Amino acid sequence: MSGDGLVARRTDAGKVELGGKGKLAIVYAEGTIVDGDGNDEHTVYGDKVARQLRQLRLDDSVKAVVLRVNSPGGSASASEVIQREVRLTREKKPVIVSMGSLAASGGYWISTYGDHIFAEPSTITGSIGVFGMFPNVQGLANDKLGLTFDTVKTGKFADAATIVRPKTDEELALFQRMVDWIYEEFTGKVAESRKLDLAKVREIAQGRVWSGTEGKALGLVDEIGGLQDAIKYAAQKANLGDKFRVVELPRKKQFAEALSEALNEHRREQAVKGPFGVFIQQATAELQELTRYNDPQGIYARLPFNLNLQ
Repeated sequence: MSGDGLVARRTDAGKVELGGKGKLAIVYAEGTIVDGDGNDEHTVYGDKVARQLRQLRLDDSVKAVVLRVNSPGGSASASEVIQREVRLTREKKPVIVSMGSLAASGGYWISTYGDHIFAEPSTITGSIGVFGMFPNVQGLANDKLGLTFDTVKTGKFADAATIVRPKTDEELALFQRMVDWIYEEFTGKVAESRKLDLAKVREIAQGRVWSGTEGKALGLVDEIGGLQDAIKYAAQKANLGDKFRVVELPRKKQFAEALSEALNEHRREQAVKGPFGVFIQQATAELQELTRYNDPQGIYARLPFNLNLQ
């Protein structure tokens, strides 16, 4: 094991041997993409993933990187922070993308500059689109709690990011221009990275969702395959042969650790029963999801819905 959570393991594609030619790193980007740093394993923190990629870029013993993406997207700013490190890393070593069940919006944003993109046939990808979201709690604060707010400001747009009043028409127009600009940046980056005509990208963008098979036909994906296929391809591109070490970021939990956490979570869910208990659990989950909308500009490249398989 080396610093910042790197851990070696065996895979079908490589053997852990001291005589190997180098290391191949897998970076997992699984969950909603948010701004900043943190430790929630179901969240992709922009600064954290960028730091991990930078560490791998500067580590000469790492010969290739596989970026495993399973994300509906999220913060546009955080997606751009990660994408920048993907572009810098691929200048020094191969960066291969492996899409899981979901790699859409911001999930595609961080994938598009990979040297080669693998997707499953049923992967949900594309959703090349952008939207702005600005909460307004004035009604809740005033009508429910009896709270009012007064503001002293030095310029017309000084408090444009406030959540305690509705946006003015001028502010909405300003934010719309920002959304439009980021959308143009998104489509332009896809056209450049995938070597596609911009008009074609605009046609298949517009927030439209594609399967992995459809994405391949449209040029958004290079090849249909899973994580092991991506590992083998990356090893081949880096001339690693069949003897190399695989390291993972972040560290994957051991079975006993994951089982213990699952049992503890089950006990907590069983502690509050009945319809009210179910309501509390659902409300808590929704509130936690809202905390992930933390883009500093309020602009998001994300699926506008959550998938719940039951």
